[in-house]
Amino acid sequence: MKKVILFGLGLMSFLFATTINIPSDYTTIQAGINASDDGDTVLIAQGIYFENLILQKEIVLTSHAIYDDLGSDFHNNENIIETIISAPPEPDDPSKGSCLVIRYGNIEPTIFGLTFQDGLGTSMIEVDCGTFPVRSGGAILIYEAYPTIMYNRFLNNGGGQNTGGTSVTNGGAISHFSDDD
Repeated sequence: MKKVILFGLGLMSFLFATTINIPSDYTTIQAGINASDDGDTVLIAQGIYFENLILQKEIVLTSHAIYDDLGSDFHNNENIIETIISAPPEPDDPSKGSCLVIRYGNIEPTIFGLTFQDGLGTSMIEVDCGTFPVRSGGAILIYEAYPTIMYNRFLNNGGGQNTGGTSVTNGGAISHFSDDD
């Protein structure tokens, strides 16, 4: 009986999943993420979005490339090339410079068909033979989460352009931390 109830609940959540369109439903990707529930899709139209995103839900974050027939030549896909998440040149909080931070709760979101560029990384304190600051995850910083990341492009992430010349220490494109250690 438990299996039937669990299957029914899973089917119902799938049937009631919502697609949130950026920018027609919400002008920023972060606002769309905030409005989403687990199982929803945040569908991003072509454009450049200057944001430092925080994702803490099991959603699909995607461009319209999700509807395209992608193969080995996906780097030339117009939806991927033209849907850009770029770290702001002057972020509100200079210590938070990753384009996307996926964190907490062992979540498994899907990130599909986007270009991440100019991510500066997020400031962290590393404790390994001493305590010292590092910048991690230029484009995407993953902490206690296990996303599926497919058909994305990563350009110019991890450089020192807005960090006083300090480059990303761990993962110019992607860094993954599974626990506090």
